[in-house]
Amino acid sequence: MKIWGVILAVVIIIAVLAGVIYTYMRTTSSANVTSTNVSVTSSQHLRIISLAPSDTQVLIALGLGKYIVGIDYYSYSLLKYLNLTNEMQENVTVFTQIYPPNISGLLLLHPTVVVVEYGLEAPYISQMEKAGLNVLVTNSDYAFSFSQIEENIMQIAKYFNVTQQGEELINWMNEKIAEFSVSGNTTVAYMLYICPNLDFYTSGGNVFINSIIVQGGGINVFSTYSDYPLLSPDELLVSNPQVIIAQEVSNFSYTESLISQIAGIKNVKAFNMSRIYILGNLATDLLNEPGPLSVYAILMIHDIINSTAPKYVTASWIKENLKIELPIF
Repeated sequence: MKIWGVILAVVIIIAVLAGVIYTYMRTTSSANVTSTNVSVTSSQHLRIISLAPSDTQVLIALGLGKYIVGIDYYSYSLLKYLNLTNEMQENVTVFTQIYPPNISGLLLLHPTVVVVEYGLEAPYISQMEKAGLNVLVTNSDYAFSFSQIEENIMQIAKYFNVTQQGEELINWMNEKIAEFSVSGNTTVAYMLYICPNLDFYTSGGNVFINSIIVQGGGINVFSTYSDYPLLSPDELLVSNPQVIIAQEVSNFSYTESLISQIAGIKNVKAFNMSRIYILGNLATDLLNEPGPLSVYAILMIHDIINSTAPKYVTASWIKENLKIELPIF
């Protein structure tokens, strides 16, 4: 998982490029889904491949894990954290190559459907279809609120004709959101990925991560931007946030070193108040993956803002303090 930061940077760049034709996908995906719905109660034997952790969360929660025959490496790692790998077939294939997808490897599993996230796999969806794969395309990366994440859940639930489970999952999410959400005015800068030259990707005001920051009691200092912009260190200095949250790059020490190299960082409130927090693997999964577990990111942001979280938010701290669980309906 030490290369997660590098992989995620690539994912975000691809997601930004995919945004150019996102409107087209929003208008066409509904028709594609309704024409190829399948039923888990039919005689058809389902064989599902999921290539994004956000979609894998949904599939598991909807009780479809037993049909999963292949998943991406990051989905598998997340399920290991949650002790949920037993919800899938015992001989599930784990794909370490997520971009570009291993199409020949996908074909070998003879899947009924391959569930893909548009922001990651957009350039290869047509190739998958030409190869004979049935592809269910989702896109929560550009969701601006939890309601749009829930729309994605219902898209998947309707495709597999498990709408009741989808509604139950959404009700569970809304209960958690209501329980965890608070109001506040602490200014927060999120450094989603820090590049070697100290430029960084962040979350604008029209993506779901902004909603998480707000519902956790913060104000996103980069909310005037759109999508996942690449900013310079100067823009961090000008925003002068009270809290900086950064995704781990390689390891805690290296990430801390990158931030400390920013010229003028000592003049930033967050630095002076020792309020710089670095997110480990599971923490970034909660905040960056637009799935059911993202409700716990609200609680995590709340704890960071209230100084009850450690400077390095590790998986062990999350398990011990947030008590995360993925319900299965």
